[in-house]
Amino acid sequence: MPPTRILHRAGNVPELLAMAAHPAVDAIEADVWVHGDHLYAHHERPLGPLPFLLGNRGPRIRRKPVPLEAILDAVEGHARFVIDLRSWLGDPAPELVRAIAPLDDTSHLMLTCESWVVADRAREWLPGLWVGYSVRSEAQLRQYLEERDDGRRPETPVVIRHTLLNSRDEVEALRRRSGFVGAWTIDDVDRAMELSRWGVDAITSNHISVLNAL
Repeated sequence: MPPTRILHRAGNVPELLAMAAHPAVDAIEADVWVHGDHLYAHHERPLGPLPFLLGNRGPRIRRKPVPLEAILDAVEGHARFVIDLRSWLGDPAPELVRAIAPLDDTSHLMLTCESWVVADRAREWLPGLWVGYSVRSEAQLRQYLEERDDGRRPETPVVIRHTLLNSRDEVEALRRRSGFVGAWTIDDVDRAMELSRWGVDAITSNHISVLNAL
C-alpha cells in the first residue's frame, strides 16, 4: 500500500487550503496554536496573548492567521487533516478537544504532538481520535523504544524526522512497537521513494512534485 501523502504546512496559508483537493495530496498539515479560546494555524510561535508571532527573523504582527474551522471546511470530502498541535506556555489539548468533540466524524483527522503529555491527554479525552507522537531526535526515539519495550508506554503511532530512519529493518522494528510510522519532512524524490520502499505509512513534504512521485 502506498504511503499517505501529506502536504506540509498547507493549512497555515489561506491560499494553499485548496490543495486539499489536489490529486497528489491525501492530507494537508498545519501547525495549530491556541490564541485565547480560539485555535489558529501558523508556523511561528505566538508571544503569549500579544498579537505577535516569533520566527527566525524576529517578532512580527500576527495578521489574520488561519482559523481551525477554515481548514476543517477545506478538507471536508477531499483530504485528511494532520493537526500538529503546538504548545508554548499553556496546555492546548482542552481547546482542541472542545473544538472537535462536536464533530460527527473525526476519522479524517490525525493529531500529532511533540509534547507526548499533550498527546496522551487528548487521546484520553477523545479515544476515537487518531493520535501520534512526533519524534524529532535520537534521544526521543530511544525513549519511545525503551518505554514501549518495558511496558511503560502504550502502542502509539509515531511521525519521525526522516533522517532518523536508516533502513527497512529499522522501519519494521519501529512499526512493530508503534503500529504506524510516518516520516517528515522529505523534499527529495529519491529519498521519498526509498522510504516508500521501506514501507513507511506516511510521507510529509513541502513539494507537490515529491508527493506526485509516490
